[in-house]
Amino acid sequence: MFHLTEKFQNEAGLLAKRIISIWPCLNFYLFEKLENGDVKCFYSSSKNSHTADFSGINPNEQFSTLFKNNTKNSSYKALFDHYKIDALTTLPILGKRILFLGSEWPEIEKYNENFDLSSFAFGQLYNHFYLADKLQKYSDRTQQVISEVSVLHEISRAFEGSKSLDNLLTYLVEKAKLLMRTESASLMLHIEKSNELEFKVVLGPKSEEVKPFRLAMGKGIAGWVAQNREPILIPNAYEDPRFDPSFDKRSGYITRSILCVPMIHKGKTIGVMTVLNRLDNQPFIEDDKTLMLTFASQAALAIENARLLQAAIEKERLDKELQVASEIQNLLIPQTLPDIPGLQLSATYLPCKEVSGDFYDIIKIDDSLFAFVVADVAGKGIPGAMLVSTMQATLSAYLEVSNDLVSIVDRLNRSIMKNTTDDRFITFFIGLYNAAESTLTYVNAGHNPPFILRNNEIIRLNKGGIFIGSIPWKYESDHLQLEPDDVWILFTDGLVEAMDLHKNEFGDARLEQTVRDTHKKSSAEILESIKENVNRHISNSKLDDDFTLVVVKKTN
Repeated sequence: MFHLTEKFQNEAGLLAKRIISIWPCLNFYLFEKLENGDVKCFYSSSKNSHTADFSGINPNEQFSTLFKNNTKNSSYKALFDHYKIDALTTLPILGKRILFLGSEWPEIEKYNENFDLSSFAFGQLYNHFYLADKLQKYSDRTQQVISEVSVLHEISRAFEGSKSLDNLLTYLVEKAKLLMRTESASLMLHIEKSNELEFKVVLGPKSEEVKPFRLAMGKGIAGWVAQNREPILIPNAYEDPRFDPSFDKRSGYITRSILCVPMIHKGKTIGVMTVLNRLDNQPFIEDDKTLMLTFASQAALAIENARLLQAAIEKERLDKELQVASEIQNLLIPQTLPDIPGLQLSATYLPCKEVSGDFYDIIKIDDSLFAFVVADVAGKGIPGAMLVSTMQATLSAYLEVSNDLVSIVDRLNRSIMKNTTDDRFITFFIGLYNAAESTLTYVNAGHNPPFILRNNEIIRLNKGGIFIGSIPWKYESDHLQLEPDDVWILFTDGLVEAMDLHKNEFGDARLEQTVRDTHKKSSAEILESIKENVNRHISNSKLDDDFTLVVVKKTN
């Protein structure tokens, strides 16, 4: 029902004065039927008249004009007597009788015609204000729809200007709160690995008291919405058994109405959004649910686009990082091998990605002394490459002042421990070859044991200790003589762990057999045979790890 506005009451009063000036009416009264059934006088042409409210009067009673002399209803009689009116009529407004018009006439026989005209005039005035009120409401709703469409359009492009996913999530919650005209709004994202909902953003009263948490799928209102991909609308929170009032009790916040909807993109649950308490204190309705579902769908699209954009940016960053790391590593790997009297040397280095953790070097100390180094660093990218660079520089410095391998490896271990994190370590092998004496002294710090094939027998070089960079260790060295036709193989785990389509590794046995089959060939031919056998084994598979191989053959 249209409620009588102050403006309408003022206009009705002006109309009443005009009627009185035309017709000899002593007094004019306008009555309003209230929602509780009472009748209230809102205009009186008599300043001295005391207005009062009356109950028991039915404005829907079918009469056009009621005269004081012929009414038997006690409530009507009381109304006539109190206001000293002679006649009363109801004004039919849009099919309903919600206004009374009462008057005091000196000549009652002239009443009917004039009173009917007065009733018509007041009815038209009311209809004018009623329609104006409706138009204003439609206009307000139109503006609201325009605002809603504008917000939905904004979030469909929101990710374009967002520098991070976190910023976008906050923006979306702000827009949800604005669009739905609510006290509070929050957002949770689905974590695929753990199949949980992770709390991300909340805005509204007491939001600072909400601590980050995770929620199992299916648990609570949000968990149920995420699992079932269906919205939940709760008009009265405290009348619904699914509502948990613990936060209200802890914070003092009062939850009245809840609307929780899933964010779904291409059939996948992205997360859930929840809004609490409409600002107009009304419960959420079906129209709110429809609007919120539309918003959540757009939000899910924006989040997925932001994730893709963020992934692309991260990939570009990693590509640049890998390029830099690859350049560093290329500077560390020897471009040419030294000429060593009595030895044939061949080497290959195959990273499974742009940057590997493998490293090898053959360092000339003097004309007859050479250091053979093979290592595998835990960790790829720039951190791994920088660790290799640090290790190589430190090793070169130690080799310039000492040939004691145990001391060098011990100092290198302590240096790496001091300058890197616990998750960084290096499997490391160093062998010192004396060309004048054909002797080899070595320390193996946790690396895949190199081996020497001699007379069809395998000699594994496994003396040393644990890998470097982890814990203090007392390393040991070993010493042996190289003999003519010895084949010395140094490698990293990527070679023996290369797998075929059935996840079978190439293994140490195949490597050793290949060397046995080709030991009479040159070092270069042995190396190529090993590579061919590895490639034949993995067939169309790709290497899962880096592949480094050094072949040394002792000549006469």
